[in-house]
Amino acid sequence: MSITNREEANRYYTMLNGLVDEYLDKWKIKPSNLKKYLKPGGERFNKFLERNKLSDIPRIEVVLSDIIEDRANMEKDGIITFESFKMFESEEYKISTLKQCLYKGIEKATTNMEKIIADHFDVNLGDIDIVDADKHIFKLNDWNNDDWNIIIYSIEEVRVILDNMIDHLYGELSKKKIDMTKLISIDLSDLIDYDEFENKMNKMLGNKEKMAEIISDCLGDYKFKDEVGDYYIWIS
Repeated sequence: MSITNREEANRYYTMLNGLVDEYLDKWKIKPSNLKKYLKPGGERFNKFLERNKLSDIPRIEVVLSDIIEDRANMEKDGIITFESFKMFESEEYKISTLKQCLYKGIEKATTNMEKIIADHFDVNLGDIDIVDADKHIFKLNDWNNDDWNIIIYSIEEVRVILDNMIDHLYGELSKKKIDMTKLISIDLSDLIDYDEFENKMNKMLGNKEKMAEIISDCLGDYKFKDEVGDYYIWIS
């Protein structure tokens, strides 16, 4: 199957628009953030097409990229209904704690992650159980018959988590005011540009040790263990 004429192109545009709407609603994501969660050409972008049985269609990735770009521009240019604006500004679409950054837009753990854990710890697949696929928690029973809880994220998922943190921290910063005098106060959001804030945070969080430390703090009892190919592993 392929896109060979305008009629088929329109059909796939309509289909993907509907799927993107479902994705936005499921994860409570603003259209302007779609490129962070479904980065064109990235692992999650490709999984989106695979999950919806569209990955074998030539140039379908171009269609999805166009839709993602259009959605971001519509929000940026204010071409959304008042009802949609109110919805996107509701609490459902916001992250209220750093810990929530671990789950916003992060899909269920995959069987491939289970294989990576088994290979890395040199155990059989039967020695690993999925405890919580949503939170990427596995239980591993090693050769000494000791049980360990494992959390694994792909590099792309870690990038999403860090982007969530940047958005959340900027939101928290924007709420703050500086009292210059008893009668004069200034909102920090008026002083701090988001792009500049994002660049500074990316430099800080781009350090693997700092990244591991911050995510470990959010995970609680888990400690960073290893970087394995395109994945990061925490253990408790």
